[in-house]
Amino acid sequence: MKFSTIIIALLLIFTTSFGQSVNTSVFNSTGGWAKRGYYQFEWSVGELALVDEMQSGNKLIVTNGFLQPYILTPGTNDVGELFAIDEIKVFPNPAIHYVEINFFTKQKGRVTFTLYNAIGQRVYTDEFMCYGVDLIRRIPMNELSQGNYALNIEMTGDMGFTVKHGAYKIVKID
Repeated sequence: MKFSTIIIALLLIFTTSFGQSVNTSVFNSTGGWAKRGYYQFEWSVGELALVDEMQSGNKLIVTNGFLQPYILTPGTNDVGELFAIDEIKVFPNPAIHYVEINFFTKQKGRVTFTLYNAIGQRVYTDEFMCYGVDLIRRIPMNELSQGNYALNIEMTGDMGFTVKHGAYKIVKID
């Protein structure tokens, strides 16, 4: 009886305990962060100093080093035609002086912002390259009249094809 009780106790201990974890980890000797306006900077001492990027076509980008964006979900990449809700933030809306677009896509390509008034006339255009990191752009609204506007955002890939697009309604007030 005593022997079977010991066996059962040992089985319970071994089935509920863990000896090692399989995830990776790194220790820093020191580090910190600072924020100024919209920008946040992070640094560390004691990690790998090499930061390199390896790319396989347009599908996968692998980087080494540790203080990098999207560290929580490094393997996810939304390849849908429309921008996801967490890839584009447009505010303030309604706008008075400007509209800010926070661009969080991980895709790479040329981005075009085009703002149209209520009768379909183009009133603003901005074009720039996105390299898969966060960008912040502002559209001045001071000179525009009060009313409804449509912001069209289109991302074009390296070969000239549309990778992603989206349209957003903006209300201008005085």
